[in-house]
Amino acid sequence: MPTPARSDARSAVPKGAGPKDADPGVPVIDVPALDFWDTLYGRRSIRRFSDEPVARELIDQVIHAGIWAPSSCNYQMWDLVPVDDPVINARLTELSTQMGNAPVNVIVSYGSGYSTEHWAGIQSASALVQNMSLAAHALGLGSFWITQLGDADEVRRVVGLPPDRFVVAVLAIGFPKIVPKSGPKRRPLDAVRHWNHYGGRPIPSTADPEAWHEDDLSVYQRARVLNGLRHNKPRAWEMAAIDAALDRFVDAGREKPETRGDHVGRWLEVLPCTGIVAEHTAQARPAFRFDVLERTPEVGQFVVGRLWTRGEFRQWPHAGGPELERGVYAHASCFFRLEGLPKAQRAELMLRLFDALEPGGDLVLGYVSSRSLHDAIEWIRSRGKGPKGVEYVLSPDPNIGPFASLGPNEAESLARAAGFEVGGRLARLVLPAKGELAFRTRNFGRAGALVRGLFDVLRPLENLPGLGRLLGRLQFVRLVKPKSAPRTG
Repeated sequence: MPTPARSDARSAVPKGAGPKDADPGVPVIDVPALDFWDTLYGRRSIRRFSDEPVARELIDQVIHAGIWAPSSCNYQMWDLVPVDDPVINARLTELSTQMGNAPVNVIVSYGSGYSTEHWAGIQSASALVQNMSLAAHALGLGSFWITQLGDADEVRRVVGLPPDRFVVAVLAIGFPKIVPKSGPKRRPLDAVRHWNHYGGRPIPSTADPEAWHEDDLSVYQRARVLNGLRHNKPRAWEMAAIDAALDRFVDAGREKPETRGDHVGRWLEVLPCTGIVAEHTAQARPAFRFDVLERTPEVGQFVVGRLWTRGEFRQWPHAGGPELERGVYAHASCFFRLEGLPKAQRAELMLRLFDALEPGGDLVLGYVSSRSLHDAIEWIRSRGKGPKGVEYVLSPDPNIGPFASLGPNEAESLARAAGFEVGGRLARLVLPAKGELAFRTRNFGRAGALVRGLFDVLRPLENLPGLGRLLGRLQFVRLVKPKSAPRTG
């Protein structure tokens, strides 16, 4: 049977809000006649909304489009609570800050006793949310699909849903304040489509670096960078620790030269991925020319573009890109990247960095110690109600892939084996900083306040001599290439 022309199919849709004979409560508004593909590919996740109120008739139209989604066994056991009361939305925002951005939050719930096999109830509710997202875009609204709800049971209680309804998600709706010009890049079709039998290698679902193949990590990090940096924000407590390490170990290069060519030396930034830390480091020592050592040209060039000095990209492991030069760098910095590598690659990287430095040059290495509270906090997070998954591993600069804290002597043992000498140490964050605690517990309600109060009582213990070196989460060490080492360039 021939496929009708797109214009014919669109003209066959009756003008109005939908099939009124099937639902006498359907909103009486005219829906725009939009091309399906334009709507599908034009929809964006909106993160900043205007304060303009949204008419309830528009919200009803969005919800009506949602309930025409397929559901398991056609049970349609969804119940929705659109919240436009600022007081109630304020209470929801205390549970999850993501619910504080739009004038309307639609709470999407499903019957907990229906369609539980293979999470069919969740699948049904998700189809409804997708319909609503497309409908909101078609009506000139913006939406944001919220899965980080904090305490979902408390969300249910705030809006009065009965106990047998579980909250699946929240759809924030409003008029967009900022609309992204283009959507994030997608994984190629050939990488995700497998005719008849799976023929690829899956990206791991574990944070264990030993489980990740080098190619998988490259694909994952390339996607994270090219999809944008919305989830990667500078964290003040981490940047403060890095600044303290730079101030302790590298005094030169603080003054920004008048032109990019006036460099006091070359600096190698090691595996910066998103470039958040690299940009900060380059701003702190702007007189150096910063080169970037990365896995793929796409990620490396992305980071280079963020840096004022516009250095060069070098590829490791070498896979056809420009190789790392030897004996040319006065300084190198590697902040919290050994933790994402398999053990064999850690040793290899240290050898390469030793070769890249000029005699007397140094590597400022930062790592997360397994002897700190890090692993305990991660264990609690993995068993709580907070976000799950590889991208939420509790480490500096999340969303970059696998991560495993290092033993207290592991990093220095690798460095000495490569030929480095230890030129200084610095430790930070025996306890989480106040800003970090506020960030980590922002959706915990009263429990969060109790946790913050407990750490305030314990904070004076951080001043005990030697405790930082023993239990500090962020450990920094200056590794020096001896001046007697032969030049390899």
